[in-house]
Amino acid sequence: MNTPVAEPRILDFWAFQDDIDGSSSRSETGDTTSIMLSSDVLFELNESTLTDAADETLRAVAEEIDASSTTIVKIDGHTDNTGNDAINNPLSLDRAKAVEKRLKELITRDDITFEVAGHGSADPVADNGTEEGRAKNRRVTITFSK
Repeated sequence: MNTPVAEPRILDFWAFQDDIDGSSSRSETGDTTSIMLSSDVLFELNESTLTDAADETLRAVAEEIDASSTTIVKIDGHTDNTGNDAINNPLSLDRAKAVEKRLKELITRDDITFEVAGHGSADPVADNGTEEGRAKNRRVTITFSK
């Protein structure tokens, strides 16, 4: 008697890496890369103008996007839960737009479309009850295909 063999399950490979200083991390799932950048490095407190330190980081991201096969780059801004939505929602969007603007200047390809969103404090990745957690929640995530 032949017993049918079940179809094999295909699992996504997921990798996660933090920088030593905690200023960025990346995850890779299947053919997607997400780079999470700390807003504390990119911006001054409650500001949406990029710092000088942000430029080196964004140059590296732009080079990676240029070398990828992607045509769509998603940029998502996030805040911690201090303040209120009237402040955090526009701040997160303004920060995402600032990153988009700089990446457009740095990326050499002209076939890239950007999708930009601000989420305020709605999608925390850490506990907002501690300063360390709030720092992790203040971030901009850049996602694209490899």
